[in-house]
Amino acid sequence: MRSLSRHLTLSLAVSLIFFFLVQAVLVGMEMRKLSEDSVRSRLEDDMEGILSALSVDAEASLSIDWSHVPAIFMRPFSGHYFQIEPQGQSIRSRSLWDTTLPVAPGLQRAVEGPENQRLLLLCRTYQFHGQEMPLCVAEDTSSLEETSLYFQKRLLGLSLAALLMLLVMQVWVIRRGLKPLAGLKEELQQLERGERDRLEQPVPAEIKPLVEEVNHLLTTLQQRLERSRNAMGNLSHALKTPLTLIFQLLEKSGDDELSAQLREQAQRIDEQINRELSRARMAGQSSGGIWPHPEQDIRDLAASLNAVYRQRVEITCRVTGVNEVFADREDMMELVGNVLDNACKWSKGRVSLSLYHESGLHIDVEDDGPGMTAEAQAMVLGRGVRLDEAKEGHGLGLAIVRDIVDAYDGRVEFARSDLLGGLKVSLWFPKLPVK
Repeated sequence: MRSLSRHLTLSLAVSLIFFFLVQAVLVGMEMRKLSEDSVRSRLEDDMEGILSALSVDAEASLSIDWSHVPAIFMRPFSGHYFQIEPQGQSIRSRSLWDTTLPVAPGLQRAVEGPENQRLLLLCRTYQFHGQEMPLCVAEDTSSLEETSLYFQKRLLGLSLAALLMLLVMQVWVIRRGLKPLAGLKEELQQLERGERDRLEQPVPAEIKPLVEEVNHLLTTLQQRLERSRNAMGNLSHALKTPLTLIFQLLEKSGDDELSAQLREQAQRIDEQINRELSRARMAGQSSGGIWPHPEQDIRDLAASLNAVYRQRVEITCRVTGVNEVFADREDMMELVGNVLDNACKWSKGRVSLSLYHESGLHIDVEDDGPGMTAEAQAMVLGRGVRLDEAKEGHGLGLAIVRDIVDAYDGRVEFARSDLLGGLKVSLWFPKLPVK
């Protein structure tokens, strides 16, 4: 598993090393340039002084007044040199001794001079009393290069020290920044042990969306768990009364072999119901999922209901702008199936279902039945409530609908159908993503 802290540390370390290396190279280049510019400026000043010391005698020969020449040019191998070579003559500083400078126009670097000195050489050609006069001035840059190298070494050492300090600070900052994740890990372990039901650890802004999604997932799981328990309660409510009646009839029927067998089987059913109720208290269904083909599923469901009601009910389905719904398919099928089945039971022959997206997912089911009063609307979503005992069923369908709608933060509304004149059940899910 890749460590985020190690990845960040290595990335910054490589970036800092690259930065300091580039900085050392650029600083070294800039120092050499500044040193060279400084030496060149002195060489140009020396040229001006030497030119001012030149003169021409009566025989048109070039001569120099050594008293006007700086003393450093008089000391052998002093590191400061000049050389003048007019036509047929050669005038050299005494510091050159018996060495000559290479004459080439412009600035030359790293020219080998007396005693292996590294010279910066500047040569220019002047017109002096009608004749060309090449003048070369040079200076030893060995000491400057040594100083520059020493400075670069010092800079490199300081850069390495700064790099180490920055790396230590970065490790501290990263560990401090990732410290909330350790608390988050502890909360997840508590969550696994059942000691808490959501994450509350303060985390950085980059991690906060993940924590929010986990909390949303936990909320959804809790809702599904509650729905699972309610579903088992619904089943228990539906089966307990008939089972009680069966037990009563068996008690009156005597103790023959058939009654004993029936009592045994009924007891097994009762035990199975109790076992499933016990399971529902500990676990629920998983969250998430997708409803990939809502139109096809709805039309198949309508065809099945048509067969159940022996073609007595004409069911019209209209799906607009909904190709996929990001919700559990079984939830949606159970939801639509219960509402549609309820409409078929009360209709006179026509039922309409509309599925569309407008500020969320809408499911509208309308029938041409007798409709429903306001009092009945307030009662009908209760578990086990039936408005007409003559109708088949256990009065659980719309209660299940309410549970599913609540789980998806939806809304249920009842109204009179303008289209068919009966009841209109509108389901709206504002937060449900639709594609």
